[in-house]
Amino acid sequence: MNSLEALWLRALRAADARGLLPTSKSLTPKEVAAEAARRGEDRLSKLVKGWYYPRSYGRVDGVISDDEVSRVVAALEAEAALLEKAKEQSAPRPTAAPPSQPHRQTTRCDLCGAVVPEKFSERI
Repeated sequence: MNSLEALWLRALRAADARGLLPTSKSLTPKEVAAEAARRGEDRLSKLVKGWYYPRSYGRVDGVISDDEVSRVVAALEAEAALLEKAKEQSAPRPTAAPPSQPHRQTTRCDLCGAVVPEKFSERI
Protein backbone atom coordinates (compact mmCIF):
# COMPACT_ATOMS: atom_id res chain seq x y z
CA MET A 1 0.00 0.00 0.00
CA ASN A 2 1.45 3.35 -0.97
CA SER A 3 1.40 6.46 1.20
CA LEU A 4 -1.56 7.93 -0.70
CA GLU A 5 -3.76 4.93 0.05
CA ALA A 6 -2.49 4.67 3.62
CA LEU A 7 -3.27 8.31 4.41
CA TRP A 8 -6.68 8.10 2.78
CA LEU A 9 -7.56 4.95 4.74
CA ARG A 10 -6.46 6.61 7.98
CA ALA A 11 -8.69 9.60 7.18
CA LEU A 12 -11.62 7.26 6.46
CA ARG A 13 -11.11 5.31 9.69
CA ALA A 14 -10.97 8.52 11.73
CA ALA A 15 -14.12 9.87 10.04
CA ASP A 16 -15.88 6.55 10.58
CA ALA A 17 -14.89 6.50 14.26
CA ARG A 18 -16.56 9.90 14.61
CA GLY A 19 -19.73 8.60 12.96
CA LEU A 20 -19.36 10.70 9.84
CA LEU A 21 -19.66 7.91 7.28
CA PRO A 22 -22.60 5.71 6.33
CA THR A 23 -22.05 2.05 7.12
CA SER A 24 -23.89 0.20 4.40
CA LYS A 25 -23.01 1.99 1.16
CA SER A 26 -20.15 1.68 -1.27
CA LEU A 27 -19.28 5.26 -2.13
CA THR A 28 -16.65 7.05 -4.18
CA PRO A 29 -14.23 9.28 -2.28
CA LYS A 30 -16.18 12.35 -3.44
CA GLU A 31 -19.45 10.85 -2.17
CA VAL A 32 -17.83 9.91 1.14
CA ALA A 33 -16.55 13.47 1.51
CA ALA A 34 -19.98 14.89 0.64
CA GLU A 35 -21.64 12.67 3.25
CA ALA A 36 -19.12 13.76 5.88
CA ALA A 37 -19.72 17.40 4.91
CA ARG A 38 -23.48 16.93 5.40
CA ARG A 39 -22.63 15.75 8.91
CA GLY A 40 -20.45 18.78 9.62
CA GLU A 41 -16.94 17.74 8.54
CA ASP A 42 -15.68 19.50 5.41
CA ARG A 43 -11.98 18.60 5.64
CA LEU A 44 -12.52 15.33 3.74
CA SER A 45 -13.93 17.29 0.79
CA LYS A 46 -10.82 19.44 0.74
CA LEU A 47 -8.62 16.34 0.88
CA VAL A 48 -10.50 14.67 -1.99
CA LYS A 49 -10.54 17.68 -4.29
CA GLY A 50 -7.17 19.14 -3.42
CA TRP A 51 -5.09 16.02 -2.86
CA TYR A 52 -6.63 12.54 -3.36
CA TYR A 53 -8.12 12.90 -6.85
CA PRO A 54 -5.19 14.81 -8.37
CA ARG A 55 -2.68 12.32 -6.93
CA SER A 56 -4.58 9.11 -7.65
CA TYR A 57 -6.18 9.89 -11.00
CA GLY A 58 -4.17 12.76 -12.44
CA ARG A 59 -0.83 11.55 -11.11
CA VAL A 60 -0.01 15.16 -10.27
CA ASP A 61 0.42 17.06 -7.06
CA GLY A 62 -2.71 18.70 -5.78
CA VAL A 63 -3.03 22.06 -4.11
CA ILE A 64 -2.61 20.38 -0.72
CA SER A 65 0.82 18.96 0.12
CA ASP A 66 1.41 15.53 1.61
CA ASP A 67 2.65 17.19 4.81
CA GLU A 68 -0.55 19.20 5.15
CA VAL A 69 -2.62 16.10 4.48
CA SER A 70 -0.68 14.26 7.19
CA ARG A 71 -1.50 17.06 9.65
CA VAL A 72 -5.19 16.99 8.72
CA VAL A 73 -5.36 13.21 9.06
CA ALA A 74 -3.54 13.37 12.42
CA ALA A 75 -6.07 15.98 13.60
CA LEU A 76 -8.98 13.78 12.49
CA GLU A 77 -7.45 10.83 14.34
CA ALA A 78 -6.88 12.91 17.48
CA GLU A 79 -10.50 14.07 17.44
CA ALA A 80 -11.68 10.48 17.04
CA ALA A 81 -9.49 9.40 19.97
CA LEU A 82 -10.88 12.20 22.16
CA LEU A 83 -14.41 11.19 21.28
CA GLU A 84 -13.67 7.56 22.13
CA LYS A 85 -12.11 8.58 25.44
CA ALA A 86 -15.14 10.71 26.28
CA LYS A 87 -17.43 7.79 25.51
CA GLU A 88 -15.41 5.51 27.77
CA GLN A 89 -15.50 8.02 30.63
CA SER A 90 -19.23 8.59 30.36
CA ALA A 91 -20.09 4.91 30.09
CA PRO A 92 -21.56 3.44 33.25
CA ARG A 93 -19.05 1.43 35.18
CA PRO A 94 -19.94 -2.18 35.81
CA THR A 95 -20.76 -2.83 39.42
CA ALA A 96 -19.49 -5.81 41.26
CA ALA A 97 -22.02 -8.48 42.10
CA PRO A 98 -22.96 -8.52 45.75
CA PRO A 99 -21.16 -11.19 47.71
CA SER A 100 -23.10 -14.39 47.72
CA GLN A 101 -24.60 -15.56 50.95
CA PRO A 102 -23.14 -18.78 52.25
CA HIS A 103 -25.47 -21.66 51.65
CA ARG A 104 -27.17 -22.61 54.86
CA GLN A 105 -29.02 -25.76 55.35
CA THR A 106 -32.59 -25.21 56.41
CA THR A 107 -33.52 -26.41 59.83
CA ARG A 108 -36.81 -28.23 60.19
CA CYS A 109 -38.85 -28.90 63.27
CA ASP A 110 -38.43 -32.49 64.44
CA LEU A 111 -42.11 -32.73 65.37
CA CYS A 112 -43.98 -31.20 62.45
CA GLY A 113 -41.31 -30.78 59.74
CA ALA A 114 -41.91 -27.03 59.29
CA VAL A 115 -38.94 -24.82 58.38
CA VAL A 116 -37.62 -23.12 61.49
CA PRO A 117 -36.81 -19.40 60.97
CA GLU A 118 -33.08 -18.74 60.94
CA LYS A 119 -33.13 -16.61 64.07
CA PHE A 120 -34.48 -19.55 66.05
CA SER A 121 -32.45 -22.29 64.39
CA GLU A 122 -29.30 -21.40 66.32
CA ARG A 123 -31.09 -22.11 69.59
CA ILE A 124 -32.18 -25.58 68.58
